[in-house]
Amino acid sequence: MVMAKCQKVKKPLEILTKKDLEKIHQTSMRILEEIGVKMDDLRVLKLFKEHGCEVDEKTHVVKINEELIKEHLRKVPKTFTFCSRDGEKMEVGDGGFYMLSPSDNTYLLDMETGKRRPATLEDCAKMARLVDALEFYHISCTPLLPQEFPSEIRGLYATATTLRNMTKHYLPEPVTTREARYIIKMAEAIVGNEDKLMKNPIISTVICPTSPLQFPENSLTPLWEFAQKKLPLDVSSAPLVGVGSPVTMAGSLALSNAENLSGITLIELISNGSPALYGGSCLPFDMIAANLTHGAIEFGIFSLAEAQLARFYGIPSYGAGGGNTAKLDDAQAGYEKMATTLLSYLAGNDWAVECSLDNHSLFASEDLVIQNEISGMAVRLGSTFQVTEKTLAFDTIKNVGIGGNFLADKHTRMHIRTDFWYPQLADRNNYDTWLAKGGKELRIKAAERAKKLLAEHKPTPLDRDVDKKIDEILKAAKKEAGL
Repeated sequence: MVMAKCQKVKKPLEILTKKDLEKIHQTSMRILEEIGVKMDDLRVLKLFKEHGCEVDEKTHVVKINEELIKEHLRKVPKTFTFCSRDGEKMEVGDGGFYMLSPSDNTYLLDMETGKRRPATLEDCAKMARLVDALEFYHISCTPLLPQEFPSEIRGLYATATTLRNMTKHYLPEPVTTREARYIIKMAEAIVGNEDKLMKNPIISTVICPTSPLQFPENSLTPLWEFAQKKLPLDVSSAPLVGVGSPVTMAGSLALSNAENLSGITLIELISNGSPALYGGSCLPFDMIAANLTHGAIEFGIFSLAEAQLARFYGIPSYGAGGGNTAKLDDAQAGYEKMATTLLSYLAGNDWAVECSLDNHSLFASEDLVIQNEISGMAVRLGSTFQVTEKTLAFDTIKNVGIGGNFLADKHTRMHIRTDFWYPQLADRNNYDTWLAKGGKELRIKAAERAKKLLAEHKPTPLDRDVDKKIDEILKAAKKEAGL
């Protein structure tokens, strides 16, 4: 596992006034109290009813009052610990920033042919290893869903393969109770047992409601399973703006906020003090192209507002960066990824997930390598520079004098790497040197680095006994699915 320690930006960029935040909050409260939210799980309906909420048993609509929401938001931990597969502890809330890899892609951009094709289990293994080798990814999601498996067990085989090929913290996205239960069993097998997993959470998950104002069963059942075990959960409303939410950004934020708050309240109702993150991913919808647009600049603006709302409620935040609508790692991918990554980082998020190519549907190894460098540039903003007697360098300036040269001075040698970040991929040579070295474009260099890392990086394997337990878990899941 290769991992850089990154800090959150010291002064987040804020675009909403205190009055703006209050207006959004009050509108969200009216949505939840007067319209309600649909919860398609009988356990959930019973739980809300027991806590004084108005519940329609036929429509499954729950109306949640503001007092209940505020009471349970106070129970969300300001800080919590999560762990890598090999036991390294990380802390949300201590100023650290953590980047997540792209998740659950169906297609891969083949390194050899340059063509899109359905993902396989071997692809999933390779891309998990690549995530493990890249330092600016701290959390690995399931990179690819192998299409050779039936849908009932596809996610579980991808989970097992990801866990076997990386050692970072793992964030899967189960869509059924069975899937969530068996993923948790795999994690328990790795750390030893249920109690050890609660103390050393090597897995977490993200739950997305279906906008507008619906939590389907395939969202609620994984939420219930993870909350019961006090495993970290992110609730991330992601409405298509103008389709699943109002076309105005303020209206979308009010609806998205209502969905997030109802989900986080539910987590704390299930298990007081469960770690939770306030997620945000309002997705602009291009009315001309009739398609969602992860690369829209408004996607980044939403990130700023969503992280500010999380701070308003005193909850850790989960955002998205690297958003793009490009089909290849071209100039469009570059400028869209940089814009959305920078805005998500400057928003002050604790966690941020990268979006893959083609609106988060197309995984590419070279894209992963390029985004790793973009993330490195973005988080450089978190350390800025120090102003001290040594860094002000008056004595050095005096010693070098008027018309002198600082290049050979001891001060330069001592501080050459303290204030400047050096990329591994970008070319900073002059034209002739670049040409002499092959004149390669960035995408080619990124693919070459991906191949090199895949050839050289060997993640720590699971213990043999653990590996056997995971095989047994997969067999049990397959049998339960009737396959």
